[in-house]
Amino acid sequence: MMSRKNEPGIGYIVSLCGVMSGLALALMFILGMVPSFEYISPAIGGILIWTIKKQLGVKYGMVSYLAVGFLGMLIVPNYEATIMFLFLLGYYPIIREYLQKIKLKVIQWVLKLAIFAVPSVAAYMVLINLLGLNYLSEDIEKFGSWVLLIMGAAAFVLYDVFLGLFEPFFDKIIKPKIQKRMR
Repeated sequence: MMSRKNEPGIGYIVSLCGVMSGLALALMFILGMVPSFEYISPAIGGILIWTIKKQLGVKYGMVSYLAVGFLGMLIVPNYEATIMFLFLLGYYPIIREYLQKIKLKVIQWVLKLAIFAVPSVAAYMVLINLLGLNYLSEDIEKFGSWVLLIMGAAAFVLYDVFLGLFEPFFDKIIKPKIQKRMR
């Protein structure tokens, strides 16, 4: 545990949360309008929220995740990007650390894929049934729900692998730079 002297001040906390959350929201707003970026922008947003969690703890990470998600529903024109952030990609980098502690890799991956599948299906149910994005149901009929789910799972596995590779990079390169600014 950090001593009182090394704890970040309120200015640092507000600055880090504000900058990372604002950047995540801006990326979803801007990139959400570019075709095929409705999944990339919330994935990057999740990494930015994970940075908050890594620097300040789970509490600040989750509050920032909720703030970005709900503000995204108000200002991001692409509901698909915001719903994917809220239902999966915004919080997954935060909880991934806990899933990594599971010793049996098979159980670990079964849980990870379940954490992908259930929220993804729920997200599309919300997008189609509550928000009326019927073109998504046409895509599902055209390609097949299982094919899209498998393709999504493959992308999710790549995202998980990327997060695993990004964490050491963050710890060695980015974190010292952030902490240098904190002093």
